[in-house]
Amino acid sequence: MLIIPLTGKISWRNPPVITIGIILINCFVFFFFQSNDKEWCRQAIEFYVESGLVRIEAPRYREYLKNSRGEDVPSFQGEEKDEMILVRFVQEMEKDHVFMKKLRGNEIITPEEFIYAEWASLRKIYEEKLSKVVFLQYGFIPEHKNFIAVFTYMFLHGGFMHLLGNMVFLWLVGCVLELGCGRVLYVAGYFISGIMAVGLFGLIYMDSMVPLVGASGAISGIIGAYTVLYGKKKVKVFYSLGFYFNYVKVPGIVLLPIWICNEFFLLLFGGDSHVAYVAHIGGLVSGALLGYINLKFFGRVNQEVFEEDRSEEIASLLEEGLQRIGELDMKGARPLLEQVLDIDPGNRNALTHLFNIDKLNPEGERFHKTAERLLLHLCHNKDYETVYAVYDEYCRIAKCPRLTPDLYARLSAIFSEQGRPEAAEKIMARLLQNCPQSPQIPTGILNLSRAYLKKGLSDKGRKCLRVIRKRYPASAESQIAERLLR
Repeated sequence: MLIIPLTGKISWRNPPVITIGIILINCFVFFFFQSNDKEWCRQAIEFYVESGLVRIEAPRYREYLKNSRGEDVPSFQGEEKDEMILVRFVQEMEKDHVFMKKLRGNEIITPEEFIYAEWASLRKIYEEKLSKVVFLQYGFIPEHKNFIAVFTYMFLHGGFMHLLGNMVFLWLVGCVLELGCGRVLYVAGYFISGIMAVGLFGLIYMDSMVPLVGASGAISGIIGAYTVLYGKKKVKVFYSLGFYFNYVKVPGIVLLPIWICNEFFLLLFGGDSHVAYVAHIGGLVSGALLGYINLKFFGRVNQEVFEEDRSEEIASLLEEGLQRIGELDMKGARPLLEQVLDIDPGNRNALTHLFNIDKLNPEGERFHKTAERLLLHLCHNKDYETVYAVYDEYCRIAKCPRLTPDLYARLSAIFSEQGRPEAAEKIMARLLQNCPQSPQIPTGILNLSRAYLKKGLSDKGRKCLRVIRKRYPASAESQIAERLLR
């Protein structure tokens, strides 16, 4: 199962810089600081085998298992084919913190034994070689209780796939939280979750010598916070039944118990694994708690950040609509264009094509409404040349134009300002005839007068001023008209 919460709010003007920064730091640490880790590990294991240290410690661990736990481990014959089996056996030995504590405390190989000096010398060299491995030096080892490692472990990874998986989930979920909660709360929640994750791991495996590395604890925290902060938002959950693939949309809050139960299940029944499920659980729970605190006390959640980018859906609808128009299926094209306008009310292409469809029936009410929608959109975007062309076409086709008085007044003002007083005069004449009490008329006639005067048509300009004085004597425009007439 793969959960993919995506946001359409990411842009170069509003990039998720914190998420990008954390990803870059993790990648830089892995590819530059940890670049030689495999080689250092190889050299240490090679020394462990070739120096004979493995032949000293492995039999002691086998004897320890038999005496303390009653486990009978087969002995090794020393053939070359046994080498890798022996190395894996020793790796299990090093995970046994009780045995390793006794070994380092000289309880397994005591100073009284003749082999002690050789063993101590080889063990010292071996541990010096291991100390060069970055994830062993800066990973969190509960037994050592290194304070710095509480922070540094979050930027270390055990391999490329470990890094890749963590960074993919950090990008998918982190972008939503960074843009939705703000960068300060986001980065604070990230590191607090990482600290809580390592805290629970250290509490459960108090004496462990196995290092904890990886950003998954902190990432589990932001996953937990996400499910609380955006719990009511529907997210896509992809699933597979082997032969069938699909997805369902479920509220984000449903994912939190699913994640937690999954981690507990893997912890209890997942068998032997290097995955720190306890740290994941600690991160999930702490992140969910931090998300609840944010909701309760800070309220820094932008619900609009989690919106699907519907541009592909719009493009698909437009393409299908144009195909219907090409087939002269206007009845089938119209609902597709209306769907586009439901998603994007200001879509110019859809409005233009809808106008072209509706003008085929100029007597219908739809034609007037569509023309008004298109003209308002063009006026808002200040495409005045197209405004004039569409209005002129509308007036030629419609036997009885029926636009709202507000739009008529707006068109008149635009035409007057753009040096088209003749078109503006026709609009004002229609308003005077149909809506003589409209409050926009005095201003519209005054603008018309100025347009005529600007073109040198003083007679028409002065005529407009006299109309204002005669029909609207109490208006402020009348006083201006009187001054201009003088």
